[in-house]
Amino acid sequence: MCGIAGIVSLTGRPPDPDRLGRMVATLRHRGPDDSGLFVSSPVAIGAARLSIIDVAGGHQPISIDGAAVTVAQNGEIYNHVELRDELQRAGRRFATICDTEVIAHLYAAHGIAGFGKMRGMFAVALWDAARQRLVLARDRVGKKPLYYLQKNDELLFGSETKAILSAVSEVPPVSAPALLDFFTFGYVSGTNAAFDGMRRVEPGTAVGVDVRTGATRVDAFWQWPDAVERDVMSEGEAIERLRAELTEAVRLRLRSDVPLGAFLSGGMDSAAVLALMTRQSAQPVKTFTIGFGDPAYDELDEARATAAHYGADHHEQVVTPDCVRVAETLAVHYDEPFADASAIPTFHVAELARKHVTVCLSGDGGDELFAGYTPYADALARVGSAPPVLTNAIRSVIGAGARYVPVHARGKGRLSTLALGPEAWFVWRRTVFPDYLLDAIVDGDVRRAAATLPEQQAVADIKAARGPLLARLQRWDVRHYLPDDILVKVDRATMAHSLEARCPILDHHVIELAARQSSARHGGAASTKRLFREVIKPWVPPEVLSRPKRGFGVPLRRWFHERLTGWARDILLDPRTRQRGWTRPAEVALLVRQHEIGSRDHAKRIWALVCLELWARAHVDRVFSHSGVPPPVGLARLAGAPSPRAAALA
Repeated sequence: MCGIAGIVSLTGRPPDPDRLGRMVATLRHRGPDDSGLFVSSPVAIGAARLSIIDVAGGHQPISIDGAAVTVAQNGEIYNHVELRDELQRAGRRFATICDTEVIAHLYAAHGIAGFGKMRGMFAVALWDAARQRLVLARDRVGKKPLYYLQKNDELLFGSETKAILSAVSEVPPVSAPALLDFFTFGYVSGTNAAFDGMRRVEPGTAVGVDVRTGATRVDAFWQWPDAVERDVMSEGEAIERLRAELTEAVRLRLRSDVPLGAFLSGGMDSAAVLALMTRQSAQPVKTFTIGFGDPAYDELDEARATAAHYGADHHEQVVTPDCVRVAETLAVHYDEPFADASAIPTFHVAELARKHVTVCLSGDGGDELFAGYTPYADALARVGSAPPVLTNAIRSVIGAGARYVPVHARGKGRLSTLALGPEAWFVWRRTVFPDYLLDAIVDGDVRRAAATLPEQQAVADIKAARGPLLARLQRWDVRHYLPDDILVKVDRATMAHSLEARCPILDHHVIELAARQSSARHGGAASTKRLFREVIKPWVPPEVLSRPKRGFGVPLRRWFHERLTGWARDILLDPRTRQRGWTRPAEVALLVRQHEIGSRDHAKRIWALVCLELWARAHVDRVFSHSGVPPPVGLARLAGAPSPRAAALA
């Protein structure tokens, strides 16, 4: 596990090693054990290493065949042992037992297709000297991040945006479409990053850059499998095969030269992972759980009982409302705007775990693959028995009426949702600011940055997809919510503490097998995770299967009510915040006031606005401020011209 960064000159000018060193230094939290630079005109690649496999010999970047191929990676290749054996039989010779060297030999033998042979999580930077080509590749589901920016006859890349920002003289403008994404969903999605011109390598793809011509080519080495409408195997066979694949996925992820443990909630996903770890571990597994001192959110008792069932070495911690002040730290590590409040407990459970281990397994991905989210069932329940024409007509009338209700009136949201079909209702459940609030809160210049608002686009994408409703909802989640929210949350929180998180349920063999099962097997309007429950039934206690789903929620409403509203008000009504020109200050003030007097619950929206401002102070203002006093930053950072609203407020 590491952080990687690099510079590629498109004019042949030798890259500056000191500049690369500064980029790598920003990633030290991702790799505190070792660092290395490879500089050979026109490319410079660097790595900050968290040593997991071949601690002594796995220094990065790694070159093979007389520096014909040089590789740095952030991640782990779990089947590196099997791949090395295969490559050695084919005549390849190895200098280390590190998984990173396997990547170099795979590429030398198979080219881009070599990435498809790897089971793991990875972001890879590879220099092909013979072809004068840089290759940037990312794992199938997007567990590990990788950004790049082509500007001024060079290409910069890094595991986090802050690495790239450290290498430019002026921060790029903030992307208005990214802001709209954030306001809508609480995170930035898709291939575009938070800054104009900066892009993300897409999951399951390799980006090749020909240094001689500057041409860029994107090749997909894996795609999410399409859902099936008819089952091609019996349910009994599917259950047995899923059990075998999950067992193997955990076995591979127990490969480590350093101590490892497991994140544990009260739910079935982490319990199943712990069960399989226990079966394959000689010592009690170390487990880690976070609570909130709130019965509505705590799973401490359930997690404690699960840990005791497996004889785990269990550790737990209670997070208090004061921990929300960790938001400034989160803003630094989440280097794009991010408002999923479960980042708070994720950050703290990673901090707790790092005191004992260097690697943790998690149950992430189970809800997306096996239809565990309650909004799936709720959306299916909205498909009523009334004829579609009648249903649509009623919804149209309600929707038209809802538009005339004042935006801040009590009942506006409830009335608006009555008009939504199942796809639109599902997307609405994922929003922070639904469209009617987006129009009120977001400055008009930002609002006009997209012809179609993100919420509307998401609904259109789900409707346009093929297959049953449940499969279409899952497909949107695994391409949007999973890589851009869930996996970002886990990566940044764990890497902040130099902790590696491994997700066996998201092994691509498990994914492909789960996708070959019909939606009817996974769940319906009255059930969730039906097939998965049958798969793990022999492994977990009955009470784990019967517990209602809670998710990794945070008592934000109570925390704000008790002591944090004043803190948020001070941030949001600060002149520095108001001058950005991204929101309408009067509307933001009204939002805060409504929450203070208890007329509306805006906790998650206030949290999102605070997260955005703290992110801007950490990643936008600091580049321009050498005196410690950031200058006003308005929509000039978006469009290259001053915003009338920002100018007036200034």
